[in-house]
Amino acid sequence: MTYRIAKKLAIVLLTSGAFAQQTSAHYFPYERPCLTCPNHILTEDPILFTINGKEVRVSEFTYIYNKTNGDKADYSEKSLNEYLQLYINFKLQVEKAVSMGLDKNAEVQREQNQYKRQLSSTYLTDREITEKLVREAYEWSKEDRRISHILIQLKENANDEEVRESFERAQRVKNQLSAENFVDMAKQHSDDSYSKNSGGDLGFFTTLLLPYELEKAMYNTAKGSVSNIVRSKFGFHIIKVTEVRPAYGQVQLAHILLRGNDDQAKAQADSLYNELKVSDKFEEFATKFSQDNSTKSRGGIIGWVGINRFPADFEKAIFDLSKDGAISAPIKSSSGWHILKRIKAVKNPTYQEAKGELTNKIKQNERFQIIQDSLTSRIKREAGFQADDAVLKSMLKTLEADATFLQGRWNPSAEIMADERVLFSVGDKTGTVKEFAQLAQRSPNERFSMNPRTTDGAVTRIMDRLIAQKCMEFEETQLDKKYPEFKALMREYEEGILLFEVKKQLVWDKASSDEEGLNIYYEANKSKYQWKERAKVSFYTVRSTDVKLHKSIIKSAKKSTSEAVKAIFNKDNAIVQTTEATYEKGKNKEVDALKWKAGSCNKGYSKDGSFYFTKIESVTPATIKTLKESRGYVVADYQDQLEKTLIKSLREEYKVEVKEDILKAMVKKK
Repeated sequence: MTYRIAKKLAIVLLTSGAFAQQTSAHYFPYERPCLTCPNHILTEDPILFTINGKEVRVSEFTYIYNKTNGDKADYSEKSLNEYLQLYINFKLQVEKAVSMGLDKNAEVQREQNQYKRQLSSTYLTDREITEKLVREAYEWSKEDRRISHILIQLKENANDEEVRESFERAQRVKNQLSAENFVDMAKQHSDDSYSKNSGGDLGFFTTLLLPYELEKAMYNTAKGSVSNIVRSKFGFHIIKVTEVRPAYGQVQLAHILLRGNDDQAKAQADSLYNELKVSDKFEEFATKFSQDNSTKSRGGIIGWVGINRFPADFEKAIFDLSKDGAISAPIKSSSGWHILKRIKAVKNPTYQEAKGELTNKIKQNERFQIIQDSLTSRIKREAGFQADDAVLKSMLKTLEADATFLQGRWNPSAEIMADERVLFSVGDKTGTVKEFAQLAQRSPNERFSMNPRTTDGAVTRIMDRLIAQKCMEFEETQLDKKYPEFKALMREYEEGILLFEVKKQLVWDKASSDEEGLNIYYEANKSKYQWKERAKVSFYTVRSTDVKLHKSIIKSAKKSTSEAVKAIFNKDNAIVQTTEATYEKGKNKEVDALKWKAGSCNKGYSKDGSFYFTKIESVTPATIKTLKESRGYVVADYQDQLEKTLIKSLREEYKVEVKEDILKAMVKKK
């Protein structure tokens, strides 16, 4: 285990054992009745205790108390007092770390900043919009929808005039369109060569299979109706929903593939299928006969499959498998003949069951940009975003005069790299011309690989990225103000690192390296480190089924060493084999069952053509372990003593004041 991993593990253990686990929790504010009106509850956050004047409030303590104790957080007087002392000890060690300057240590600060960035990323997503998209996808996932479309295609580098012309063409088609003439209109006007001959039919879809705008149109259009015009990267679409059915869900599928479309392959597939109908040998047959090298080694398992992955007849065969373990008759594909097996299926999961997978898919989907754009817009609005159009126009003019800006290798001029003029501000963060140039240099795709391929288009894209970055930087500085849990988690981790460092220097390292102190501690406490009575044991294996020979060997073993026994009986073959070990009393049931006396043997037993018995060679009475023999235990106990000594000295060094009236008011009455 690396030092870094060990350190992180120690921090988690230190903070979870006495203080917290990395899970969400809520503050439990201090409440009390108003003195003038008992029915009126006053909520405040008074000081619970101080260390050298530094305040720890009730909200901090109850947050940690609840996280650590969970269902056992009963707010009894005993529980609160015990935990308060633990938390004071924790805070004393953190205060000691600060006094030692450990909070200024570069490595400590680096780790704290790294954790803050990681934690920030979970908060720097507009959680409300994420939840909306996940909930929306879940509701949509309950249905599969069959659609047809008419596509008015846009070429990849279409200019504004071409986009306008295509849209106007789509409008003309839409004006003539009805549900009844959709098939004929698709055949006449659609630019999709794949579907136009079938009247635009695309088959069934479910959520997260189509571009978001098309998916929205599909689920927001009633069965038999026609959507409004929808744009995608392919052009303009008009969609008709032709069928709606309950979602097929997903099936974990296995198959046996026999390649070839001739009669021989079909006959072999039929033969295997007939055998499978009366036996449970699918995995065995897949391994032996399947010609799909990518799946045969795992019993033919393909994995999880949903709709729209295979041709319609193949898909139907998959979802016609009505129960787990069901096997299909051979079905033909372009690869050959398949026998399918349903391992298990997921249909109609609950929201909580589906949420994790949907969230991950949405974060990898183009619609996730909606979340990012929404978050940036909100931050700009809340932080008072301001742009300097004059500086932007000046920079744009400079870049338009630079013919290399839209090329892959662009080196900004010294002039632009020294330009500190502010393009925009968001809160206390600013974006300068220099920062824009640095980002543009690192982003060749934003400059020349995207449309429109113009200086103005490239500047807009890079500006959007720079603004988004600055918005995130600003929002990071606001998280502890907006989210109490974020502030609490950061405090836990920061203080956990300091606790680790102070324990490492004053307890753990000292216990391991202070040989003089370790010896003194051992001598004062060595009676704690004792060997119990120990037996040196020989385990005999006799490679023979001859019972008389077994008795002879046991008789000889009782009086002789294992080496002498082997010398007697192994003259021709290695019949007798032995191993030795030493056990404390209570560590081995077989040895414990023997009479603890030198020469004692058990009756032994036979197994797989061999005979086994055990002999006690010698017995050593209980004795004190040497420091070398007990070092691990001594070091651990010495650490405990050093920690107790440290806590005692800190209690003397720092002034601790507990507000007893506040603590008493926290006790829950039974």
